[in-house]
Amino acid sequence: MSGFETIVMYLGMSLLVIFAMLGASALLGPYRPTPEKATTFECGVPLLDPGHKRYSVKYYLVAVLFLVFDLENVLIYPLANQYKALATLGWGVFFEVFIFVFVLLVGLLYAIKKGAVDW
Repeated sequence: MSGFETIVMYLGMSLLVIFAMLGASALLGPYRPTPEKATTFECGVPLLDPGHKRYSVKYYLVAVLFLVFDLENVLIYPLANQYKALATLGWGVFFEVFIFVFVLLVGLLYAIKKGAVDW
């Protein structure tokens, strides 16, 4: 049996089992809807507040800034860890890292100037 035939067989059997279980559940399971069953609950406790809350834009701004500077740490850490190996590559690598850090520093100063990190 070739690889394609095996994949088709597994896919077909998976779909057959899925539809067989759904059909058996629909035929054999009791269906007794009540208003109490239709209410929304979380962990067995009725909801007290509406599900849609408004969040401040500051929350999302801080989240994006965290992601940007967390990514910076992920990219800078290996460079700092292998500093001696990078030193042998020459000044080109040094200037590339310097430009990267400079761009991030400019972004941080802009965020501070706009008040993105003030609470």
